[in-house]
Amino acid sequence: MIVSFPHMGNMHIVLETLLKELGQSVCVPPPISKRTLELGARYSPETVCLPFKIMLGNFIEALEQGADTLISCGGKGPCRLGYYAEVQREILSRLGYRFEMIVIEPQLGDVVRTVRRLSSGKSWLQVYRAFQFAGRKLQLLDDLERRSAELRPVEYQAGSVDIARKEGIMAISQAAGEAELKLIWPAITAALDGIAIARERNPLKIGLVGEIYVMLEPFINQDLERRLGDLGVEVHKSMYLSDYVKGHLYHSADYRKQFLHLDKLAKPYLGHYVGGHGLKSVAYSLQKAQEHFDGVIQVYPFTCMPEVVAKNILHQVSKDADLPVLTLAFDEQSGDAGIVTRLEAFIDLLHYRRSRKPQVIG
Repeated sequence: MIVSFPHMGNMHIVLETLLKELGQSVCVPPPISKRTLELGARYSPETVCLPFKIMLGNFIEALEQGADTLISCGGKGPCRLGYYAEVQREILSRLGYRFEMIVIEPQLGDVVRTVRRLSSGKSWLQVYRAFQFAGRKLQLLDDLERRSAELRPVEYQAGSVDIARKEGIMAISQAAGEAELKLIWPAITAALDGIAIARERNPLKIGLVGEIYVMLEPFINQDLERRLGDLGVEVHKSMYLSDYVKGHLYHSADYRKQFLHLDKLAKPYLGHYVGGHGLKSVAYSLQKAQEHFDGVIQVYPFTCMPEVVAKNILHQVSKDADLPVLTLAFDEQSGDAGIVTRLEAFIDLLHYRRSRKPQVIG
């Protein structure tokens, strides 16, 4: 069995670690490229959303490299994610590929059954330790991303944060055990703390909301977080991969409490679940307004129904909360120049609004 899976941000590092700890041979697909997108778009239904096409391209490239087992996710609710695996299985089979597809539903019981199947006779203690090690990498990767987003708009030397971030990701990826992670993390944080910053800067603060795949995958969102950082913006994403795992797989008490708070925030505008992260996009935007953020950017794949619902509501949220909101929809036709132009215009607007606000003198 040679196992593979699609890319989404740093997820491949976590899944590769988990599967290898469970005793599986792993084939990580090549990094997402234009070829990945072209392959996925060529064989996908025309109106399907961009994540579907990229994932299909990932699977094709993995099968070309010798993978024979593909891991995908299921889903529930109005979002079409729940249909991805079955449609992709049919497309790949018609293309002549021979493989097994393992679909993991977003419930802990289904995850446990799948892991047991993939654990190659490992004991429950070994399985637990594999999860613990992979989970620790996941949390450190997200902590590194958060810290990088805070530092990027105030770095004195352009690119210094990205260098430290890249080295940190590589070190976490290559760590062979918990003990090694404990040794390298202080070095990673020290490298970030050692970056020269311009303390006089007061960067704009923007919340990033929307569909999780587009939010976390830089190839899809055209490296949006780095672009914003380079433009002097401190980016706060509404969701990281660790948040998704804690909420949708572990259903942690903290997550349930947070979701109830978000549901209450959104209720005057959206009183029911619409699938995906649509409700959260509305709620997080209202939350960022309460936290006096300068603006919000919503990102989503073109034709994504939950986020289209949220987009239409965010117009009223923006007006009521006096919060500028920019929406960016991505598909295979999205151009780099158009995104940059819209970002620059939005940031100019936010700077203007900030300059017009009365200054409080203590």
